[in-house]
Amino acid sequence: MQTSINPKAFARLTFLTIFGLLFALLIPAQSVPAQGGLLLVVTVMFGGTVWTLTSMAAARRQRLMDAVRLELNKLRRLYHVSKNLSGISAEYRPWFTDLHGHIYKYLTEFTNKDFDAYDAHNKFFREISYHVYTIPPIQGVKEQSLFEDLLRTTATVAEARQQIKELWDNRLSFHVWLMVLLGAAMLFVAVSQTMPGDPASRLVGGCGLAAALLALDYLWKTDSLASEKASLPKRYVENLAKFELGRRD
Repeated sequence: MQTSINPKAFARLTFLTIFGLLFALLIPAQSVPAQGGLLLVVTVMFGGTVWTLTSMAAARRQRLMDAVRLELNKLRRLYHVSKNLSGISAEYRPWFTDLHGHIYKYLTEFTNKDFDAYDAHNKFFREISYHVYTIPPIQGVKEQSLFEDLLRTTATVAEARQQIKELWDNRLSFHVWLMVLLGAAMLFVAVSQTMPGDPASRLVGGCGLAAALLALDYLWKTDSLASEKASLPKRYVENLAKFELGRRD
């Protein structure tokens, strides 16, 4: 799968790499460097902390993506089950036509939106869920079975939406980020206090600092879900193609 290069992201990563290298190359050499054990302890603690937090953020992102897939999958099922009902009896067709419109409206409202506005779509989903209960009187066994399926599916979508909202808002706290940034500051101090004068050691130290900055940037992107703010709304809009939401229905 081909992925396009984001110029802003490329520029940011390049800047962080160059900054880490220049910091190590330009800081004054220590005539009597501090014990290397200090740098080792700080590096291990910082690396372990960032790795753990990144794993947590990545797991949260995966759960969010799974919840979005579940919502879209169940919305498609909701549409097709209700369409099946409308094919059984003409009595259900006006009800299905209105439901068709509510689903279409819900998905198209994501057009050109930031996923931070996900909560604002509550009212459009409520139009879908409330309309399910306005179905004409159920008469046959098959209709009853399909209606029960609709109720279960609607409940699943509601649960998925709640999970999506909670996962989207459940970022690392300010205190956690403060701890991480203080750890990064201590790493820079430790490097500056253990930096010898030979270029090879300085280059190695610069690579280590650049790697630490890149790890911080990845943690920020994963925790903030920056890439998903624009990509997730597009998934909702593109999902329309899977519904066969044509007026011929």
